[in-house]
Amino acid sequence: MQSPQAVARHVGKVLEVVESKSMLGPDASAQRLMRSWERSLNKHQVDPAQINTPRVVTSQELREHRERLEAFMRISREGIDRLHAQVLPANYCVLMTDAEGVTIDYRTVPSLDREFRDQGFRPGTCWSEDYEGTCGVGTSLIDGQPTLVHRNEHFRTHNIGFTCSSAPIFGMEDRPIALLDASALYSPEGRDSQLLVFRMVIERAQQIENAFAYYTLRPYWVLQCGRLAEYLSVQTDYLIGFDENGRIMGGNRRAKLEMFTRDGPAPEFIHDLFECTAHDILATAHGRPGQAFPLRLQGTGERLFANLHAPALRRRSAARPEHEKPNAPQAPVAAPSSHLRGFSHLAIEDVRLRDNVERALKIANRDIPAMLLGETGTGKEAFARAIHDYSERRDKPFVALNCAAIPENLIESELFGYRDGAFTGARNKGARGKILQADGGTLFLDEIGDMPLQLQCRLLRVLAEGEVLPLGAETPTPVNLHIICATHQNLPELVREGRFREDLYYRLNAAVFMLPPLRERTDITQVIDRVLRDESAAMGREGQELDSEVRRALEQYRWPGNIRQLRHAMRYACAISDGNALRPEHFPPEIFSPTGEGVEAGHHGLPELPAPPVMTARPPQPASHRPPVELTDTEAMLRARMIETLRRNQWQVKRSAQELGMSRATFYRKLDKLQIVPPNRRDSAW
Repeated sequence: MQSPQAVARHVGKVLEVVESKSMLGPDASAQRLMRSWERSLNKHQVDPAQINTPRVVTSQELREHRERLEAFMRISREGIDRLHAQVLPANYCVLMTDAEGVTIDYRTVPSLDREFRDQGFRPGTCWSEDYEGTCGVGTSLIDGQPTLVHRNEHFRTHNIGFTCSSAPIFGMEDRPIALLDASALYSPEGRDSQLLVFRMVIERAQQIENAFAYYTLRPYWVLQCGRLAEYLSVQTDYLIGFDENGRIMGGNRRAKLEMFTRDGPAPEFIHDLFECTAHDILATAHGRPGQAFPLRLQGTGERLFANLHAPALRRRSAARPEHEKPNAPQAPVAAPSSHLRGFSHLAIEDVRLRDNVERALKIANRDIPAMLLGETGTGKEAFARAIHDYSERRDKPFVALNCAAIPENLIESELFGYRDGAFTGARNKGARGKILQADGGTLFLDEIGDMPLQLQCRLLRVLAEGEVLPLGAETPTPVNLHIICATHQNLPELVREGRFREDLYYRLNAAVFMLPPLRERTDITQVIDRVLRDESAAMGREGQELDSEVRRALEQYRWPGNIRQLRHAMRYACAISDGNALRPEHFPPEIFSPTGEGVEAGHHGLPELPAPPVMTARPPQPASHRPPVELTDTEAMLRARMIETLRRNQWQVKRSAQELGMSRATFYRKLDKLQIVPPNRRDSAW
């Protein structure tokens, strides 16, 4: 609580500044604060001498505020957690408010939690300018600009000990929908001491804003653009969404401010913005999957680099993925459909896959964990879902968790759940983890090889004891579930390296199913037909057909991304074709190249397409001069994974080796042993 002398001094300063219109400082931010003081006193009629804590809405009102932004809160949670981890050592709390200034998400400082709550920092507190006067949250929401309000720059005497760094987050309608803030109860007198935290808040708010923009644009093709190709994987400058006709459907705020509002009429189509058409962009992106490609802006010729993201699959009955299509047309199978309930919608004419299905039927209703192995994209989740749909658990939940897609610091709470108050920022009523959500049904753990070691021990207890202990709980909860896991990694090698528990490995691999890659399946024709039906229905283009040249190329292509890659290629073709006939020009050109490895740069006419970087080191012997070797299933899986990683990293050995957890020497030895050759060196020595 401030002393009477401090209250009197601050009130006197407020009256002097407002009445004489004197500045709080020389820069523009000081002028903004002065105008906010004027609004607070004259428009909002806030009493600067008030010393009571801010207004807090009721629990029912708070639920209503949160429900309006449910999807946004889910997307923003990771950004809030990361900012909190950055500023927590300096005793800053982090809060997010909605556009009305009501705190809807909050991270405290555990050692100062009582003090923060006494000063009004808690969920439900309203920090709008009309209640609090000048403060970081309220002033930013009115001005629409990031705001640093330090100590006695606050309007109300109650707040003059705090420092607040705030940044608004804009929605697609160009209005603030939320605000991110980092505040401390105690700080140095100098305002400059807060500039670093202020910059961190601004950058994290922009990341959340871009993530929500991408989520909003997900029904369309989305261009992710930036000035440096190397930064696209970690930083987004511009997001632009467009439909299959090339019409621009929206963008993130920076794209709107810097690209959509240039001199002249606003761009309506992609070709109004760039020196190419939407068709050129689609063709180039699919001809060089995973690689950034250059674009030039109309008028200025400025060069940007871009990645293209495909539209989210439209969720309707005719467009569901394989594992969600109980009423899909069924291809003929040898056994009655009742015998293959759950599998009947999958193409399973391949002999090896058929054997897998027969074995899966025998263990589906047994307490036997299943492990699915195979290259990425071979349909492991669809196979797991089919086992569940066949089993007696089919009316219970099927819950999937990708262990590689969730940050390591969040996977524990995501899998095991937590009780209320288990950690800072936890939901008031706690959360049921994936294990409890799957109780009575099936838990599918994809990419199990990426599960952190400390969690493997806890998962082993679930398997051994049939019970789960949520974070913060004292008593375990019994669970009854069937666990199916999947990986494309070599788990025995991870066990030898100490990266995967041996006891957990032997507990999980009771029933092992190796799913063959698409290029080796004898029923590839049936798979292609099913994918064509699915994707043409998803694009609203039922009745599309493949011409003979396309069908022959699809059956002969090696498909390193397997069924997933086939789906993307087919979806692209269905989207851009003008009629019912799907021809070679509708597909990525790499499918029709003689080697099946790719196409030459510049094939589609876009300028300056970069060639894949050349490896700088020289392994011992050119693979092109050696006869092919016979590979075991494990070696074939490793080879496919290495090729996939190299392609994603544009054939850079150092980055690929780091991603796979190998030394460069080991990586080169395996390149040589598995006869992996860069495409630009395929016909010559390295």
